[in-house]
Amino acid sequence: MSAEPLRLLLADDEPLALRRIKLALQDIPDVEVVGSASDGAQAITFMRDLRPDVVLLDIKMPLADGFEVANAVEDSGGPAVIFVSAFESYAVRAFQTSAVDYLVKPVEFERLASALDRARERRAAKHAGRRAEELQAVLEALKRESDERDGPRYEKEFWIRDRGRFLRVPVADVERIEAERDYVRLYWEGRTLLHRETMSHLEEKLDPNMMLRVHRSAFVNWKRLKSVRRDANGRLMAVLESGDEVPVSRAYAQRVMQEMKARS
Repeated sequence: MSAEPLRLLLADDEPLALRRIKLALQDIPDVEVVGSASDGAQAITFMRDLRPDVVLLDIKMPLADGFEVANAVEDSGGPAVIFVSAFESYAVRAFQTSAVDYLVKPVEFERLASALDRARERRAAKHAGRRAEELQAVLEALKRESDERDGPRYEKEFWIRDRGRFLRVPVADVERIEAERDYVRLYWEGRTLLHRETMSHLEEKLDPNMMLRVHRSAFVNWKRLKSVRRDANGRLMAVLESGDEVPVSRAYAQRVMQEMKARS
């Protein structure tokens, strides 16, 4: 089964340059030219109307130059940009716009094919991210329905976005959780995963009989907690089965010691 064709918009005010690009594209499989623009304003209009995957974009064009067109792409979350220019001096600025590639005229066939391969990879990653967001929305809707039916329950698993997919991470298997700016870091099966959540929200969602908060920036799993000790400076440390140690802050020390005593 052939891949979905890569939909291309060409934008160049030089008819000869457009013809050369079209000729080169004839020998590249799974591409489709959906439109050709002769100035920047027309390119912006065609991007909105034709919704291409990629725009091959000249820099020096009337009405709006290539950088203005690229800025419109970024603002709208539109197609990937491959700059095609006779001037090497714009390359650094071009890559600052998150361009896929920068090709210098006359364009070499191999460089064009390579740039389009990168554009395909970006399209695939974009589609995977969109599917992941849709799955997240479904999961959240199912959880809301469950909460409305059965009442609030503690989280039993995390769904972590990782490279365009979602990983199911049981809370019981997480060794510890630490705050990291606007995220939390989960320590799970010898690896770490970032999850966009706050510690205060987690405290509401996690079963205190499973995850114990030992610091404003840390939870530890009761089942992975081996002991509590004081270090050479008198600080209380939670010692985990892995051998890692997590500081216990003064604000949580009494609670932690009481819980340890109750469970002993």
